[in-house]
Amino acid sequence: MKTKLQNEILSIYRKLKGFYEYLPRDPDLESYLNNFSFIETIERIYAVGTYCWFISDMKNAKWMKVGGALEQMTGYTIEEMTNAPFIQAARFTDAENLLATVQSAELFWYYFYSQPIENRKNIKSSHTYPFIRKDGSTFHALQQSSTLFFDKMGNGVFQFDLITDISHLDPEPKLRFFLLDTTNSADMKNIPIHEGIIRQTNPLPVSIAEKKVLELIAKGKSIKMIAAELGISENTVKHHRTSMFNKCEVKNMAELTAKALINGWFTP
Repeated sequence: MKTKLQNEILSIYRKLKGFYEYLPRDPDLESYLNNFSFIETIERIYAVGTYCWFISDMKNAKWMKVGGALEQMTGYTIEEMTNAPFIQAARFTDAENLLATVQSAELFWYYFYSQPIENRKNIKSSHTYPFIRKDGSTFHALQQSSTLFFDKMGNGVFQFDLITDISHLDPEPKLRFFLLDTTNSADMKNIPIHEGIIRQTNPLPVSIAEKKVLELIAKGKSIKMIAAELGISENTVKHHRTSMFNKCEVKNMAELTAKALINGWFTP
């Protein structure tokens, strides 16, 4: 892989990881996480056919469970892919296609977290690309992705990816990346992201001191902890928080953090 392309890809992977580092923390997540049934989900997957599938831990950026016709389609074993980090997807296609894919994924997540929490379950993505098997041969892959489980703050916890060989439908592999938003059944959006969604990046409207407070709150730290870390009073922390709400026209930290992510305010 060319060094320049590799650096660009790694840079975008770091940005994607940043989404989960800065999302508001749901303090009760562990208490209800066990309600998610992997067995039930896998049974539902097999009900639609033995495709190649992945269930991902989105926060830790790794594949928790994989299966279906994984080995037959790709040459990789379940053992090789289970608990592997997302960066292993670099094996699945060439550098140019991988760069375009992660760039599209970045735009997808900006769109996803800009939407109201109740709408996010209706937002999915699909993309086609030349998949490189372990032995070096290729097939035209369709990969469909959706969020399986959300915390109570609207953050994605687990993601499901289904990979299908569509070579018989379109023998010429090419990259296409679409965002599908079915929130409004009368006006469903099917947006070709790879052709470019221009993300409007607004300037940071908060002060440097306020941004420090924002980043620490987003990491789940309490007012008391932030005051101690920054060497300021708790009242000053609260003042910065209220000031940011007013400047950014939001009502709470969840809205403020989402707005910061959308506009790239956490990006160094």
